Formats: sequence, C-alpha cells, structure tokens
Amino acid sequence: MKRAAGILTAIVFVMALFMHPVAASSSKGDANYYHPYPTNIIPGDIVIGHNPVSSIVIPGYWTHTGIVAYYDDYAGDWVVIEAWDDPSAVRMVYLRDFMKRYDTFAVLRVATTDDIRWNAVVFAYYQLGKPYDWGWYTKEVYGDSYYCSELVWAAYMAASGGTVDLDANPGWTLKYLNGVAPQEIYDDDDTYVVYYDSA
Repeated sequence: MKRAAGILTAIVFVMALFMHPVAASSSKGDANYYHPYPTNIIPGDIVIGHNPVSSIVIPGYWTHTGIVAYYDDYAGDWVVIEAWDDPSAVRMVYLRDFMKRYDTFAVLRVATTDDIRWNAVVFAYYQLGKPYDWGWYTKEVYGDSYYCSELVWAAYMAASGGTVDLDANPGWTLKYLNGVAPQEIYDDDDTYVVYYDSA
C-alpha cells in the first residue's frame, strides 16, 4: 500500500511538471553563442555558463547556473529550472536557450545517488514562481526568494538532508561573503564535469 501511494505521488508530480509552461529565454546582451548539444545529460545535472557581461559583477569565472529537470519529447529538448532576475524569477527554460546565452557552457554531475538528484529536481520545481533574491552575500535553503546558484545549492541541501553541500567555501570568505556563487558550485568536490564547450 505504501509503495502504491509513493508511485501515485510520483505520477502526479511528473504530470504537474510536464504541464508547467516553459518560459521563453531572454539573454543579457543578446548573446547567441553556439555549442554542440550535450548527449549525456540526466535529471539533476547542473548546467553552468559564463557570460562576459555578467562576469563584471559576479565573482569567479562562472556567472549563471540551473538544474536539469526533465526531457521534453515534444520540444526535443531538456528543460532547466533556473532563478532569473525577472518578476517570476524561478522558472523553466529549454536547454538550447540556456546554452546560447554563454560563451562557455558546462554540465556538472553531482556525485550522489539518483534519488537525491531526483529529489533536488523536485525541490527546485516547488520553488517555481518565487522572486529573485538580490542578497547574493548570503544563502538559505528554505527561502522566499532565490538567486541562481542559491537555488541549485538549496535543492541539493534539501534533497540530501544537508549531506550534499555544493558550496566549495561554506563559511564566510572575502570573495564570496556568505553566499554561494556559480564558481563555488563548479569548484566543489561533490561536482564533476561531464560536458564542457567554449565558443
């Protein structure tokens, strides 16, 4: 009976996920970079990019990140959940739109179980529609708003019960303060690169 309830819950969640609209992506500076489409992605992977315009204000090389949710067969594209600086900041976009914003693009995998990866996606999904968090100097798992790397970090913290901390510098630092930057997720020992391309 418990297993049947768990399966029913999963089916309802997947149906809700596929019915949520995917936003048209916008690009800072109207960038339109080309990268070969990655073929080895799984749900829960982290996508990360470098935008030369954003790098002026964001510490580290990497400037934006999101979490891969699912493959949309109809669109023929992966769907990414990201926190973006617009009124409904946490949103879903297609991977192709995400990729074209960045001159350098990578896919990271978290060294953990498939269950934790899936639960991270579920957590990120339930944050859809929350506003953007301009407080880059701090982070929290269960917040009312998120910036991009805070959302990815929080998703894995919540999904793992705090055992998967993707902040390479979890304490206060002069460079990142008490926040979590995309660079710190890239540098963390729990992530490794499965795709990398620089246009």
